[in-house]
Amino acid sequence: MHSFRLAHHHLAKRAPKKDLSRVVGDIGGVQAQLMSAAEMQVGVRVNCKTDDVEAALWKDKTLAKTWLMRGTLHLIPAGDLPLYTAALSKRWTNLSNAWVKFTGLTEPELRALFAAVGETLDDQPKTRQELIAAVSKGRPERVQTAMKSGWGIVLKPVAGAGLLCFGPNRGQSVTFVRPKRWLDSWRDLDPDDAIVEIARRYLRAYGPATRDDFMRWWGVHTRGAGKTAWAGLAGELASVSVEGWHADILAADLPYLTRSASSPFVNLLPLFDPYLMGHSSRDHLFDVAYRSRVSRTSGWISAVVLVEGRVVATWTHKVVKETLKIAVDPFERMPPKAKPAIRARAEELAASMGAKKVELTVA
Repeated sequence: MHSFRLAHHHLAKRAPKKDLSRVVGDIGGVQAQLMSAAEMQVGVRVNCKTDDVEAALWKDKTLAKTWLMRGTLHLIPAGDLPLYTAALSKRWTNLSNAWVKFTGLTEPELRALFAAVGETLDDQPKTRQELIAAVSKGRPERVQTAMKSGWGIVLKPVAGAGLLCFGPNRGQSVTFVRPKRWLDSWRDLDPDDAIVEIARRYLRAYGPATRDDFMRWWGVHTRGAGKTAWAGLAGELASVSVEGWHADILAADLPYLTRSASSPFVNLLPLFDPYLMGHSSRDHLFDVAYRSRVSRTSGWISAVVLVEGRVVATWTHKVVKETLKIAVDPFERMPPKAKPAIRARAEELAASMGAKKVELTVA
């Protein structure tokens, strides 16, 4: 099972730079609330530089950055954005009463505000302040208050509707654009078909998995999506049992699950790595005694060391004068061959980050 997931997460062998966008799509996007972490998530899978991620976003426009699964910032292939936003459309998304009450607006006012934000945006990037000024003009003060109250209140639903994604930074300020105007192409998709395709891609990377696993990965504020997705895949699924745990996999992938595949002995995964984000429980990855060291407070997911697909340590890093300094904190005594394997992965990561040397410390 671990070998299957490592291979499908492109952790068995780094892909060439030309496949950067495809790799990001294969793993269902990279989590990007910290851009440096997103760049490293790509760097451990693709033989590229961090600058190549920036170029894919703002020059080539083959990647897009926006709020998607779990209401979290992600990078995904630009061509996949219509698929994800169709699956996140209002048909599947609730505006909770608490959320509406917090804004001080009615639900119709909120819906109208979402539409106004989308109509204001085009292919010319606007900062948040510029967006607030344009949308708030002629509207009640409480609308301005709602716009200023926090990122997620207005902008996340607009992003989920496919009306907003990030543009390139302007100095220290982020900017926003209208995807239909910013990207080279757009297509409108049926929400039912979209959520089924999202689930199919999820299982291709994270299977075996349950419907609950999928919904945890996708997000808890959706109604009926998991049921529709699994119903749409009914003819494509195979049930498997792994040490008494029952889950589903795409039947087409079943031969690859049972086939022993070669994979690196060691992997270094950055903060918030997708490999750790795909299931409702991470107990298959490490002993419960170490849960707090991986899943930290405020949703912070540590950078980890994998040995044969399981988490055996956490690590931190800093770059000082072109030297990547990595400190590894093992859970238990590590095998003798682990340290040189960690160094090999660290050297690959250093090259991706533009560092010339590696200093490795294992506690």
